[in-house]
Amino acid sequence: MNDPVLVYGASAALACVLWLGALDKAKDMAGFSAIVKAYGILPLGWHGLFARVFVLAEIAAGVLLLMPGWQARGAVLALAVLALATLGLAYNLARGHRDMDCGCGGPAGQGGGLTWWLVLRNAVLGLWALPALTAATGPSRALQWADAAAVFGLSTTAVALYFTANYLLASHLKLRNL
Repeated sequence: MNDPVLVYGASAALACVLWLGALDKAKDMAGFSAIVKAYGILPLGWHGLFARVFVLAEIAAGVLLLMPGWQARGAVLALAVLALATLGLAYNLARGHRDMDCGCGGPAGQGGGLTWWLVLRNAVLGLWALPALTAATGPSRALQWADAAAVFGLSTTAVALYFTANYLLASHLKLRNL
C-alpha cells in the first residue's frame, strides 16, 4: 500500500481539495464563521476562532501532505479536519437540521442543505489520507522520474472525480429542494 505513486498521488489530490476548501472559506471568513455558528455546537463566541483555526488546519494539512517525511502527520491532520467537519454534519443531520449551508464550499455548499451524501463524501476523502499514513514506514521503492506522470495523472483524476461528485451532489440537492 505504500507505493510512492499512490502515496504522492493521493496526498496531492487531498492537499488540492483541502486548499481549495480553505481558499473558499478564507474568501468569506465572516460567512464561514456564521455557518460554524449556525451548526450550534460551539459555545457562544467561539465560532470565529474555530473558523480561523479550521482554515489554518486545512492549509497546514495540505502543506504537510506534500512534504516527504511529513506526509503521515499531514494525513493525521487531514483526517482530524475531515472528522470534525463530518461530525458536525452528522450531528446536525441527526437533529433534523437539513436546511443550512454545509460550509464546505464549492457547488455542494451553495445553499443545497445538509445530506448524508456529504458525510459519505468526507469518508471517501478520508480514504485518500490512508496511503500517506503508510509513508512513515518508508516507500516500497524509490520514486522514478517516470512516476511523475503517474502521480500527476492520479492526482488530477482524483480531483476531477471529486469535483464531478460535488456537482452531481449539488444537482441532487437542488432537485430535492424543488
